[in-house]
Amino acid sequence: MESIVLIGFMGVGKTTIGHILSEKVGLHVVDMDEYIVEQEGMPVREIFERFGEGHFRDLETGVLSKLLKEACIITTGGGIVERKENRKLLGESGCVIHLSAPFESLWERLEGDPDRPLAQNPRDEVESLFSRRIPLYEEARTHEVDTGGKDEEAVTREILSLLGRN
Repeated sequence: MESIVLIGFMGVGKTTIGHILSEKVGLHVVDMDEYIVEQEGMPVREIFERFGEGHFRDLETGVLSKLLKEACIITTGGGIVERKENRKLLGESGCVIHLSAPFESLWERLEGDPDRPLAQNPRDEVESLFSRRIPLYEEARTHEVDTGGKDEEAVTREILSLLGRN
């Protein structure tokens, strides 16, 4: 079985859904942010502060390229689609599921979260980032699942149906 990649804006539930999906399909899950934190020995926030977003994006590209060679569930950071190279890698990978939700519901989850560096910006900046990334997610995805108003199990069932594994 090929990798299943979950993409979407920060706070949409990629990590949570990835773990539930892992149990259902029998593939191990790799959270890219957690992988990078372990590899670098510091939190994402600190990587951003010390080395900048560009360095973090370099790390993401390397990890994505490596993980796509495995059969696993990959939960990405929200900005994985920022780089054209990453969108190309995703496009070649097979199953890329865009988890989407209205900005308002995401903002409620994100506001004030100290572990999300980009969420420390003012709301209008985060909303602008959200709007800018939507077409990038659309370019990279093979499927979209709207998570708005659904619990984790409903979202997982929808993904399993898309995969023909209900």
